This record gives sequence, structure tokens and C-alpha cells, in this order.
Amino acid sequence: MGIFFFYMFVASATPLFLWLEYRKLAIASIPGIFALWILGAIYIINPTWWIEAWFIFTFAVNVVLAHYAAIVLYGMPYIRAKRLERQPKRLV
Repeated sequence: MGIFFFYMFVASATPLFLWLEYRKLAIASIPGIFALWILGAIYIINPTWWIEAWFIFTFAVNVVLAHYAAIVLYGMPYIRAKRLERQPKRLV
């Protein structure tokens, strides 16, 4: 469970990186982060298998969203630059 709690701190910072350029994506990630923290706190107080299952499910959803955000933030500018390099040069 330690790695899950470490990820919660990393996930909590993700909207800060996205805020200036991709506010909608940053706002979309906030409910999942709240759910992670709430389920984590409940799990610490009363560790049951179903709380852990919901926690891991929420964790997986946040991982997918974080990877999508990383692709949008870092991958798309690289892909766009490569597409522009491959386009034939136009003579005006």
C-alpha cells in the first residue's frame, strides 16, 4: 500500500502542471484525486477488502488519466513537430 500512498502525492500535483495549458484536463483529474484521498483515509481507519478494491480501482483510473495527461502535455508537441518536419516544403 505504500506505493499507492506515494502515488497519491504525485497525483495531487498533476493538476498544477496542467493548469495553465489544459485547464479542463486539470479539473477533470481533481475528483479522482479527492476520491483517492478519501478512500485512502477510510482504508487506514478501517482496512477491509472492498475499500481496498475501490481504492485500487480509483488508483487505476487515475493512472490512466495521468498517462493521458502526460501524452497530451509532452507527447503531442513532439508529434506535431515531427509531422511538420515530414511535410514537404512549400515554395511561395
